Amino acid sequence: MTAAALDYIPGLISAYRAGHAGDHVHLGYWGQGAASDWRTAQEAMTDLHLDALDLQDGQTVIDVGCGIGGSLRLANARLLNSRLVGVNIDPRQLAICETHEATGANRLEWLECDAGAVPIGDCSVDRILSLEAMFHFPARQDFLSEAARMLRPAGVLVCSDIVFGTPRKTTEARLLAVVQQGYAPWPQPVLKVDATIQMGRIAGLALRRIADLTAHVMPTWDHIVSSRDDPERSPVAAMRDLHRAGLLHYPMYVFEKRGA
Repeated sequence: MTAAALDYIPGLISAYRAGHAGDHVHLGYWGQGAASDWRTAQEAMTDLHLDALDLQDGQTVIDVGCGIGGSLRLANARLLNSRLVGVNIDPRQLAICETHEATGANRLEWLECDAGAVPIGDCSVDRILSLEAMFHFPARQDFLSEAARMLRPAGVLVCSDIVFGTPRKTTEARLLAVVQQGYAPWPQPVLKVDATIQMGRIAGLALRRIADLTAHVMPTWDHIVSSRDDPERSPVAAMRDLHRAGLLHYPMYVFEKRGA
C-alpha cells in the first residue's frame, strides 16, 4: 500500500485544518444517549475501543492506522507514564499527528511504516489498537500476525473493520466498486467475520469477544452524506446505500495473545 493511494485523505485534512472536522478519521458510534452530534459520535467510537483495550498506566500502546492522532490523544488523557506509538503509512497524516503533545509523563511516537512490518520488538507491546483501518491493509493476516508478534503474552488487540457481503444485484456490485475505488486501497471488501477470527487464531490470537457495531454506525450517514451525492459516483453515498441494503458489516474484535 502506498500513501498516494489514499486520495480521500487530503480533503479530510483540509477540513480538519479549517476547523470543520475533528482529529478522528472514522465513523461515529450512536448508542442510546451516547451521542447527539457527529464529533461526539466519533469520540464515542474511539472511547468504545479504548475501553475494550483495558488500558493501564505504564503500558506500551500502539495504534496501527492511527489517522491524524485522535485516538492516541484520548489515550494520552487516560494514561500516565506510558509509551504511545502511532503507526501510519501516510506522511500527510503523520504531519498532523506530530502536533499532538504528550502529558502525564507519557511519550508519543509516530512511525511511518506498513501495518505488516512495524519496527517494534517482539513481545514488547501491551495493547494494540486498529480502529477502522484493517480494510486498507494489503493483507489482514499479515497485520494480525504482526500484532501477535509485537504483543506480550496476554496482551490485547482491539481492531474494527468494515466488510461487505457478496453483492446480490448488479446495482450493488456497482456501488461496491465505487466504494473500493473511492477509498482505495481496499484489497478485499467482501469478507466474512468468521474468516477474520480464523486469521487471528492462525496468528496466535484468541478471540476474547466480538461486538457487532453495524446498527450503531448507521446514523453517521445522515451527517456526512449530502442529498446531492450520487451513489454511482460518491463513495460515501454508495457505502450508505450498501449499509441500508444490509451488505455492510462493522465488527469490533477483542483478541488476546495466547501463551504463558
